Amino acid sequence: MRQNVLTIGVFAILIGLFAFAANDWRLPWAKEPAHGADWCEAHKVALSTCEKCNIRLARGGTFTTREREPKEGECPNTLVRITLAPEAAKETNLEFHTLELRAISEVIRANAETLYPPSKYARVAARIPGIIRDVKAVLGQEVEAGTPLAILESTDFGNAKSDYLQALTVLDLRQQTYEQEKTLFEKKITAGRELLRARTDLEEAKLALERAAQKLAALGLSADQIKGIVEKRDTSPFMEIPAPFRGTVVEATAVSGETAAPDRPIYVVAAMERLWISIDVYETDLSKVEKDQRVAFTVDGIPGQRFPGKVVATGGEVDDRTRTVHVFAEVKNVQGLLRAKMFGRAEITVKPPEPKLLVPKAAVQNDGDCFLVFVSPIPGVFQARKIEVGRVFEGGYEVSGGLAAGEKVVTTGSFLLKTEVLRGQMGAGCCPEK
Repeated sequence: MRQNVLTIGVFAILIGLFAFAANDWRLPWAKEPAHGADWCEAHKVALSTCEKCNIRLARGGTFTTREREPKEGECPNTLVRITLAPEAAKETNLEFHTLELRAISEVIRANAETLYPPSKYARVAARIPGIIRDVKAVLGQEVEAGTPLAILESTDFGNAKSDYLQALTVLDLRQQTYEQEKTLFEKKITAGRELLRARTDLEEAKLALERAAQKLAALGLSADQIKGIVEKRDTSPFMEIPAPFRGTVVEATAVSGETAAPDRPIYVVAAMERLWISIDVYETDLSKVEKDQRVAFTVDGIPGQRFPGKVVATGGEVDDRTRTVHVFAEVKNVQGLLRAKMFGRAEITVKPPEPKLLVPKAAVQNDGDCFLVFVSPIPGVFQARKIEVGRVFEGGYEVSGGLAAGEKVVTTGSFLLKTEVLRGQMGAGCCPEK
């Protein structure tokens, strides 16, 4: 009998436990717990996260809620929270970026064009009319200072040398005459006026020789070359047209047999080791530019190559159409790749590197009121955060408030999140579906 009672008791306890579990582990007389509107009774989870009953989540969509009404001056879209179903998050292919401090230089970027260096660029012409008898240099040739570019035949050049030799001969004769008259005067054989006339003739001969020498120097002859004319008694009409400095022949129009004149250049020589670039800097940025600031020049046609240099001069006027000023820099012609009149981009470093917190441009959205980025406080949940942005750099926007180093923001997919935020702010999807 006692064994039957014990068996019945065990069965009664088991039946009670099953009933207690079926009643969600509540006593039969306990009240239904208050879960609020966001509750899935069938699966005992928040409806906003129930993938079986929430239609949006079930089909891989999103669920947005607005926490509260915005206060005055508060960005309303920062109060909208987005919940993504696993399927939606997977299809959206969201990408994240971890913020970190980076050493960033403040630079001015502008269009630029290469130029020959003004102090090492020369249009070479014959200094006296004549006929080109021999062409020595060709286009692209590297020449040293004094290298003959062409040989010119000029009767005027031959006459100039003859005039110098004649003036030198006359000077010798006048010098001898003066010495003789001086001796005769000292012996009281001649009057003083004869000595005075001889001295006058001697001074005139000296001036004539000086004028002849100056004419030869103006034609490019050095003192040693003039001395050689005297030693060789040279009256040849052939004249060398020399390179003015070490450089490259960048233009050549000399043709043998053609006439040449001082007003018609037949060669252009330029030093190519370092070129100038003309940078179009907006007048609003001009106050930041100073001499000797570092410059880097790039050309689309020469990918991967940067040409370093420094600022050397600033133009004196503003272009009335573009409102830019020409800033000139000298850059190193690395491997001789640059040519004059190449277009490219220049970067002028106006401030040395400083640590800055940058957020990628793809992460920043503007809703018309604020600059926003999206953070994920918990997996699958995203919320917009207002940030303060500063200057724009190549790596993104400078963050002056709203974010800290080490935080993660959404880059790819942030625009889609902004779209959902705008829907949620207007009321779309603010209440869970039943």
